[in-house]
Amino acid sequence: MASFLQSIVTQRCPRCRQGRLFLSPNPFHLKEMQTMPKECPVCKQDFVIEPGFYFGATYISYALNVAWLIPTFLFIRFVLGEPFRTFVITMFILLPVLVPILFRLSRAIWIHLFVRYDPGLAAQAREARQESSDPSDS
Repeated sequence: MASFLQSIVTQRCPRCRQGRLFLSPNPFHLKEMQTMPKECPVCKQDFVIEPGFYFGATYISYALNVAWLIPTFLFIRFVLGEPFRTFVITMFILLPVLVPILFRLSRAIWIHLFVRYDPGLAAQAREARQESSDPSDS
């Protein structure tokens, strides 16, 4: 069983912590970066809770960006002693890499704030998956 934090980082369903939140596991596949199934393939939890639900994830994304921008600036400026220009160049290099990751992470955090884990449902889903893959039934 995945922990709360592990299910966020691995972008799993908040209800069963098994189904994937995004169709493509690769955040850098930009055409499918934000494509999510309508529901969890394991427990059938609705991922589109209401229209505009993920708008709130922009606030999470903002906080995540600030959380790494400020320490990066402080490190470059005061530890390395580099000018502000170096920070800007570093951001131009890092942002294209981090945006897809932070986008998905913010959506995962957002849905985990509203949908609670159901350990009974997760166990049922595991049992159903084991029964369907059991070769002794054939």
